[in-house]
Amino acid sequence: FAGCCTQVPRSGLRQSMLMLRCSSLLLLLQAAQGFKWMAHIKAPSIRNVLKSRAGSKFGDKKLVVITGTSSGLGLATTKALLRTEKYHVIGGVRNLEKMSVVAEEEGLNMEHFTPMHLDLASFASVHEFVEELDKLRGDRPIDRLACNAAVYQPTLDYPKWTEDGHEQQHQINYFS
Repeated sequence: FAGCCTQVPRSGLRQSMLMLRCSSLLLLLQAAQGFKWMAHIKAPSIRNVLKSRAGSKFGDKKLVVITGTSSGLGLATTKALLRTEKYHVIGGVRNLEKMSVVAEEEGLNMEHFTPMHLDLASFASVHEFVEELDKLRGDRPIDRLACNAAVYQPTLDYPKWTEDGHEQQHQINYFS
């Protein structure tokens, strides 16, 4: 055993510990940079929420954003929430004309439903949607978010690509 355990001189140990501390600090600083985007989050205060609800076009209704509201589960969820008369639903849809027809056919209350264009296959469209949503909601927080829109194409023999260069299912279902 005597040959396999070597002792590090005291000055070498101090130097190693200092290097370990410095590298740990650098790693922590680098990891913190990944959370810079969080500086832009506006946390709602009770005063701001009450103030924003009093003069808001949404009244006292909770604000809900649902993607894919023109059909399927997104439409069913929208109808169910609107029936309660407790929510204002903002529907992110790819085809506003189709949504207009569906809203009329289903008898959606347009006072409490706002369709907005959102194509999840385009990061530019997602960015535009978010900017418009921020303008629309003002100081109001989003109370519920249902990321419902998705594509599923298991029978395709080849992948489809988005304008941003990602495989379509990955960008629509996960990245956007």
